[in-house]
Amino acid sequence: MISSRRVWKLTNCAIPALLIATTAMAQSKPGVSFDQTMVNVTTARNRTDTATTVMHTTSASGDSRIDVEKGSFPKMGPFSAGPHAVMIMRDGGKEIFFLNPDEKQYFSIKPIALMEAMQKMLEGMGGSMTMDTSGTRVTLDSVGPGPAIDGHPTLTYRVTTAIRMTMSMMGESRVVDNQSTQEIQIATDLGDFAYVASMNRFAEITQAMGFPKAAFEDLAATRRRMHGFPLRAVTHITGTANGMTRTVVQTIETRNVKRLPVPDSLFLIPADYKPGTMPPMPGMPAR
Repeated sequence: MISSRRVWKLTNCAIPALLIATTAMAQSKPGVSFDQTMVNVTTARNRTDTATTVMHTTSASGDSRIDVEKGSFPKMGPFSAGPHAVMIMRDGGKEIFFLNPDEKQYFSIKPIALMEAMQKMLEGMGGSMTMDTSGTRVTLDSVGPGPAIDGHPTLTYRVTTAIRMTMSMMGESRVVDNQSTQEIQIATDLGDFAYVASMNRFAEITQAMGFPKAAFEDLAATRRRMHGFPLRAVTHITGTANGMTRTVVQTIETRNVKRLPVPDSLFLIPADYKPGTMPPMPGMPAR
């Protein structure tokens, strides 16, 4: 027979353990991790440059963290994320943080808010940014079964985007044409994952930077029609402005997809990190 004193000890040991376990479960959620290699081949003014970036990504519930293992993110003004850069995307990319672990600094942007601020800035200077809807389209086609990639069956989609933007300022106009064709192999056996915020999502956001909000949302809505997990994406982009043409061929390969519980803390900015110095941008709200 167990004594009342023994029961008291067992109870007092079990309750804290239960609380710790419950807290741990509450601080994590089902997610996925994977490795990506992105190769950009850019041609402009008879010059071709190739850049390779290798990353490890962890995603859960619309949040993602990308740790750079080789290469780097583009430099933003005086802020550089450094050779060990980290990018955190929250709420499907509505807010993006770039971390420099070596300097313990970070910089954040809100892409849609940035687009709206650019529009206000132009209006404040007597200019405008308008969309020529007759030259704008986003189409999605299902091509059919694709090759097996990393042990996963795939379905191939083709996304075609054409955007024409006219910027007018102080009596001068500038027309920018951007056309892209992307073929994506989606893993059909990972259909329970939405189109996760990875470098594919980041590429979508950066391509839409500076374009009206409606164009950005149309592209995002098209992405959501693809059910599964993207394992390979090849994008051909041609941009023309002021008579100059720039082409980019971007290839993103995804491997080692794993399901795992992801702690919420992975998407937080460490307490000892300081905001990086950025030049003030007209029209942007103070932070």
